[in-house]
Amino acid sequence: MDFMKIQILAIGMLILGAYTGGVIAKKVKLGETVGQILGGMLVGPHLWTLVHDWASTKEGLSSMPIFQKLEYIYTHGFTTYGNVIEESHFFVFFFLGLIAFSLGEELHFDRLKQMGIKPTIICLTQALLAWVSITLVFFKVFNFPLINAAIVGSIGIATAPALTFVLMNKLKVEGKLKNLLANIVVLDDIIEVIFFSVFLGIAVMMQNGEHLSFGHLAFEVIKEFFFAVLIGVLIFLLLKFTVKPGKVDEEEGLEVKVESFYGPMPSIELFFIVAGVVAVGSAAALHFHLPFLIVAVVAGALVSNYHFHAIFHSLQLSNVMPALNLFFFALIGASVKLETFSAKTFVFVIGYLVVRGSAKLIGTWVGCRMTGQEKEITNSLPKLMLPQAGMAAVETILVATVLKNSGGELIFNTIIPALVVFEIGGAWISERTLIAWNKFIGGQNKGRKDKKHFAIEDIVGNIWEFKAQNKDDTVEQLTKLLHEKHLIKDVHEISHAIMTREKLASTALGKGVAIPHCRTNDVSKTTCVCGFLENPVEWNSPDGKPVDIVFLVITPKDKPQEYLQTVRSIILTLKELSLEGELNHSLLRNILVG
Repeated sequence: MDFMKIQILAIGMLILGAYTGGVIAKKVKLGETVGQILGGMLVGPHLWTLVHDWASTKEGLSSMPIFQKLEYIYTHGFTTYGNVIEESHFFVFFFLGLIAFSLGEELHFDRLKQMGIKPTIICLTQALLAWVSITLVFFKVFNFPLINAAIVGSIGIATAPALTFVLMNKLKVEGKLKNLLANIVVLDDIIEVIFFSVFLGIAVMMQNGEHLSFGHLAFEVIKEFFFAVLIGVLIFLLLKFTVKPGKVDEEEGLEVKVESFYGPMPSIELFFIVAGVVAVGSAAALHFHLPFLIVAVVAGALVSNYHFHAIFHSLQLSNVMPALNLFFFALIGASVKLETFSAKTFVFVIGYLVVRGSAKLIGTWVGCRMTGQEKEITNSLPKLMLPQAGMAAVETILVATVLKNSGGELIFNTIIPALVVFEIGGAWISERTLIAWNKFIGGQNKGRKDKKHFAIEDIVGNIWEFKAQNKDDTVEQLTKLLHEKHLIKDVHEISHAIMTREKLASTALGKGVAIPHCRTNDVSKTTCVCGFLENPVEWNSPDGKPVDIVFLVITPKDKPQEYLQTVRSIILTLKELSLEGELNHSLLRNILVG
């Protein structure tokens, strides 16, 4: 019973400490993540161990009655409190599995084609320079074991774009800089996960005393990756047959659920299914000593290409993920072993800050020059690659847990303090870089107020009446119209993305209406055009009727919820215009003509 009480106390203290720290940090503009880590440190066992040891040396304090009472609590419960924090590290594996799975969304074939070679060159240049530089410095200068230095180097690759994108949205930064950064950081995280998984796997084998020749090492790595991919495929198949779109009632017409063509809507129920399946897959990989991050990424990539994107959106629920983030960063803060800090550790922290910061700046700058980027891009992009938090923090605590007796704690105590500096310093540098970028483009986005949601009125004037031979011809003509209006750049890519989506499930609602759509980096805001077909075309509608009204919707890749909001807006309007089950086409046309 006593142990259970302390477990409950520990969870409560972690939540309250991280939440309070995050609120205070946001108010003083330090960054919520930093505040949550610091809050976790304040309620964690290691800080209070230092306070206790210091107070014990002061006769005036140790002789006070209140100190005697606190000493009793410390002696009888504090060790258990520390053990509870230590045993909560299973959450790290669970959380990291979800993050790695969500990375798979960015491995859609169309996304990879759109990325092109230039972002890939920039990303590889800065990632390899960061890994090589950090690994060499920690191996040659700081005398870390080579494999541990390689792990530190792989963690150094990771970049935390969340803070930068928040600032971009705040300052209304759109266009090439934002799209280029998005492509680079996604590929950057994927490279980092692969490097980290390989080197951590090797370190675990060495910790277990396995003999490692080059041939044996290559065989073990290939074998582990093969079985990791196999488990990833099994996770995908489980989600494929478990998560399906809702059935359509032919009599419902416009009452048809959005699930019928988007797949299941993001929901807490779907979150539980995805989280549970990924957790089971991660546990299986850990049991067989396989790189579970690769398992999760493979499963995510397969879902991205052959299943519904709503599965990923369920991992972005605003009432779920902030709670998981808070508990995770609280756990990181509470795990920082302040008593192990020393002048030597401080040198490692400074070394990591200097080497990683320099490598990111120089590598990105060189990559920009190699790919012929404009001067302003070349000057701005390197500074936006400095922030580091989420992925690096998760992997650092994972290393401390797995390599506890092989230098894992030293790696943890080196990187965690550096992450705080990169988060705070990176925020300051990023904000000033983006302000300078806005000045360069003439402040054209300043003062512009974006609407919270897309509305049917946004289509007013964007309509076209034409003849089409079939579904493909309809989509092609509408995308050409958008191209002529300078709303999209690449007709072929957009048409291909829309028709690829159509292959998953028909986007017809019934009653002669269809809403084909795609998400792309080709647009910075939701774009929609409505086509009235003079001759209805077959669209595999749930009620069997051909389609003569087509709403073509294109939404930004970095705003996954917008297409759902857009569809809801259109469907609500169509319902209002339905008279005795039939859509009032004339009234709809009058509304859209404006």
